[in-house]
Amino acid sequence: MRHALSRLFVAVLLSGGVFFLLMPAAAPMAQAAEDQATTLELSGLDAMQSGDTAGAVEKLRQALALKPKDKAFRENLAQALNNQGVAQYGNQDYAGAVTSLQDAVSLVPNFTKAKENLAMAQVAQFNIDGNALYKAGKFSDAADKFRQALAADPKNSSARVNLDLAETELLTKSGDYAGAVAKLQDALALTPDSQMIKDRLATEQAALDAQQKAAAEKAKEKKSD
Repeated sequence: MRHALSRLFVAVLLSGGVFFLLMPAAAPMAQAAEDQATTLELSGLDAMQSGDTAGAVEKLRQALALKPKDKAFRENLAQALNNQGVAQYGNQDYAGAVTSLQDAVSLVPNFTKAKENLAMAQVAQFNIDGNALYKAGKFSDAADKFRQALAADPKNSSARVNLDLAETELLTKSGDYAGAVAKLQDALALTPDSQMIKDRLATEQAALDAQQKAAAEKAKEKKSD
């Protein structure tokens, strides 16, 4: 990303000499806005360098508002927003991280690192939202959140296990114990040390065995008739 110091040098050159005197009346105002934008950008870059992510974002937003078409201003603000999102993620403020990182990507759509960080923050927030819904007994809504987490990161094992558990509840409720067993087997393969999943799998397997036994006896009775 281009550093603002080079722009500051250009601004000083253009403001001196006879050329300045021949500029139209509106030019001094334009130059003042240019100088203000540059000062704000430098302040934002200093804040970013010192780790003041919130201060950097504030100053660089103000700079971009004065020069909304400036590519370097957009890139610097996107970097500051990415840094802020990473800091928010580290503080477990996943919703805030998602907002910051979405803003960064909207400013610079090809900002690969910000996209990767955004996916991480989205997965964390979807898992949190899904777990809250799961605890509230809203298993279908919880499953939707976990699917969104997997859409953001298809390899996220936590989201996959959470989805397996939410779908287990739905399958058990509908009497599909075979489906529930399959989901729990998948979850156990991902977390082989989970005693909770082992116990739940044993329960669902017992229910499936009983269901299959009852079905076999019913079929036998029907055949004898």
